[in-house]
Amino acid sequence: MEDFRKRAKKTLAGYIAVLAAAVVLWGVFSAVEISVGENNSSNFGTGFCAGAIAFMAVNISRYSAALKNDERLKKLYTAEIDERGKLICEKSDVSAFKAILCIVVLAAMGASFFRTRCFIRLLRSC
Repeated sequence: MEDFRKRAKKTLAGYIAVLAAAVVLWGVFSAVEISVGENNSSNFGTGFCAGAIAFMAVNISRYSAALKNDERLKKLYTAEIDERGKLICEKSDVSAFKAILCIVVLAAMGASFFRTRCFIRLLRSC
């Protein structure tokens, strides 16, 4: 269980790093929106960052609580090591889908600053 505790601490540190990056990106997107003017399509970047911040905050609180309580840590261990879930993910190729979805979302965020039509087409493909 100590190995999983170390891995959970590394995961928690990763979530904190992603949270910090999302906060910085949110600030950058907000500054660009203020300097350029109000553009409805560029609000997607700030909304995406806000969603990432909320998601990371939930995961940080879950991992922090699990590291403080052995019973919660054991439940988290069981949920992450579950072989049935891993098999389902392997068979359905979930990781490739998530990677492609992240790339398309990032492309849509970038396109939102240049062309609204391109942004909408990329967003529809998600």
